[in-house]
Amino acid sequence: MITPIKAKIELDTSKIKNYFIIKEFYLEDKNRFMAIRSYEYNANKYYLIVNLDTLKTSIVTENKKKSFKKTAEKSLLKTNYNILKEKALKNSRPLANAGINDSFHINKNEIYLTIDMCPSSKKGYEKELFEEFLNLNESKKKIPIAIAITYRWVKDHKKEFFSLIHNQNLDITWINHSKNHYYNPKEELSKNFMLNSKTNLNEEIIEVEKMLILNNQTPSMLFRLPGLVSNKKLINSLVYDFSLIPLGTNNWLVKSNREISDGDIILIHGNLNEKEGVKKLINKQYNIKRFKSIYNSLLTDK
Repeated sequence: MITPIKAKIELDTSKIKNYFIIKEFYLEDKNRFMAIRSYEYNANKYYLIVNLDTLKTSIVTENKKKSFKKTAEKSLLKTNYNILKEKALKNSRPLANAGINDSFHINKNEIYLTIDMCPSSKKGYEKELFEEFLNLNESKKKIPIAIAITYRWVKDHKKEFFSLIHNQNLDITWINHSKNHYYNPKEELSKNFMLNSKTNLNEEIIEVEKMLILNNQTPSMLFRLPGLVSNKKLINSLVYDFSLIPLGTNNWLVKSNREISDGDIILIHGNLNEKEGVKKLINKQYNIKRFKSIYNSLLTDK
């Protein structure tokens, strides 16, 4: 059951103050964390942290962080995050689909659904996908999916974004897909998307994070490159400067021309711009109980 739409979506990211990129390492019992952002909201200080083993992010208060034990980066090198980071950096050269584009392990009966929400002039979203297909009435468990979100899509689709964040059937991992998702069909790929010379990388990344936080959502440490286009310099900056992991795909349904297999990181679009991929997913009647958290595909010790 989707929550009735009454409240509004917040887009004024200036309400979040002193938003800084940081890199600090902590221990709490058996948990190992890296703090990657700090900020202030309503006069309180918060931190966005990554669990270096589960790869999941969370937001903690300053008091909570004070309970952690600070440690050196070198003591946390053998973590899932670090192994993932090194794999992404090794695959940094391709112009398209660089970073992580397949699972570490082929887990039987597991597939990983990622849905891109690029800017779109079309009203609405893939209603059949989000409100009918992704609906397990017979199960109390939420369906894990990953949504690659852009600020511009949210700005033009506040009602739909509100529906997504209040959809009680979905367990959403939010992937940063950039603020503006620049694209010019007349430009070559090497100068297009985020490789355009006018791209403000900090704004493209940080504004999406702040928008999610402002709406009580937690940004993940994953980044989906617009068009899946990048170069080595961009990948290095995402990883080293922003502590983000670029996530590609090994089965873009509308382009791959193959069936879905165990371990696939599936890419479709939920913004009405690429209906063929959505139809392919729905018409094949895949058992959505096979959908598992995107983090399962990225863990090196499963």
